[in-house]
Amino acid sequence: MPIDNISRLSRKLLATCLATDGKVTLDHKTYLADTCLLSDSLRDEVNSLVEKLRSLIPTDFAFDLFFEMEGVTLSLSFEDGNTVSTAGRNFFTSQKSLMRSIRHAPWDEMRSDLINKGGIFDEMVSAAADRPVSIPSSEASAKRYGILLVAEIGKNRRLNPRSPFTLIIGRDDLGICSEQFSSREDLVTVIADRMTTQNDILAVLEVCTPWTFEEVEAAKLEAVEQLGPISRAKAERRFNV
Repeated sequence: MPIDNISRLSRKLLATCLATDGKVTLDHKTYLADTCLLSDSLRDEVNSLVEKLRSLIPTDFAFDLFFEMEGVTLSLSFEDGNTVSTAGRNFFTSQKSLMRSIRHAPWDEMRSDLINKGGIFDEMVSAAADRPVSIPSSEASAKRYGILLVAEIGKNRRLNPRSPFTLIIGRDDLGICSEQFSSREDLVTVIADRMTTQNDILAVLEVCTPWTFEEVEAAKLEAVEQLGPISRAKAERRFNV
């Protein structure tokens, strides 16, 4: 039976392989790929919570859950077809307060307000359309990171030898890091997200075997096709030109 105290659920999750930097993050679109790694009872409990939220939150709003030691943060965003707008973040320690907040949320008012604020995005899309695509070549980026990338590939071969897919990204201010995925679909979805935040896509490993740069570039083009106009312009670095 699901427990009402989400902080207890959070502490259970933080003791699993899903925990990173003292937090477990679940996306309402891809959570099943993560929770499949949990024990049966914990997986059922987490899936039940997410599915309940999915049934209550309108489909044009997306959400992420960030489980921390004391509870969970629900982060909402609004998807209007042109871009994704932040719709609020709130922290909860019980399912009761979380569900009450969702049931009483003024969805129509929130939607109307976010659509009205979206006029500026139409202007940005129009301006970006006249600028050239400037996606960095993964081969050029990989050469720039050189020894660091070689070391990261070696670390993943030691620590994650059975990972179906590993994405290695880099950014000047954040350095180099890796993420693991159970399916190509999840991988491409995250590539799109990482490209919008100015990360260089350095390499993809499939069961520790690197993709060719041609395969990586094809995945990047596939990824940007998933994005709305503003996010795509960010991923293609049109605003940087």
